[in-house]
Amino acid sequence: MLARMTPLSLTPTFSLLLHRHRRLVHSSSPSFTPVAAAGGALLQDAGATAAVLAGAYCLVLAFETLTEREVIKQNLSRKLVHISSGLLFAISWPIFSTSKEARYFASLVPLVNCLRLVIYGLSLAPDDGLIKSVTREGNPEELLRGPLYYVLILIFCSLVFWRESPVGVITLAMMCAGDGVADIMGRRFGSVKLPYNQQKSWVGSISMFIFGFLISIGYV
Repeated sequence: MLARMTPLSLTPTFSLLLHRHRRLVHSSSPSFTPVAAAGGALLQDAGATAAVLAGAYCLVLAFETLTEREVIKQNLSRKLVHISSGLLFAISWPIFSTSKEARYFASLVPLVNCLRLVIYGLSLAPDDGLIKSVTREGNPEELLRGPLYYVLILIFCSLVFWRESPVGVITLAMMCAGDGVADIMGRRFGSVKLPYNQQKSWVGSISMFIFGFLISIGYV
């Protein structure tokens, strides 16, 4: 009897079983809507922003404390903040969601620091620890030059390039690691100056290229 059944005679039975299977799978699987996905991405980005903000604040506070206690010198503290802040900010990008708004959440971190630099740079509020840890001569107005340009570059790279282009992370790697290490190495071993710029040394310039290149490759 079963041998005489043709594929056509099995079709209604197979269709009925398939229909029941689909209903069972649909009823047992959790509902997942675009609204729920957007809400999850929003919570992820908000949490990532809060975590990176807290980390950035603790990083600068740590160097402020070390500088005030004279554990490290002011110039070294300034350059260590210069090196670590941008690199840690860039390496935190993967913890943000894949939504289009993620880059805007990430840019809030340097934006908050930008506002902080403007407030203290204009002497609207005192913060001697911050001034000592990120300026050359301890002048509040210095916050409105190099440090301010620094955070503006962070904002620009996160908004324009984000994780879609290697240009952003390469720029940050050269600015943070390359320029930061160049100053440290140049001050220690830079006795031979460049012929066209006596304020720069061969050791510092070579160090910038090597360390900037290696960190860029690692990030890419």
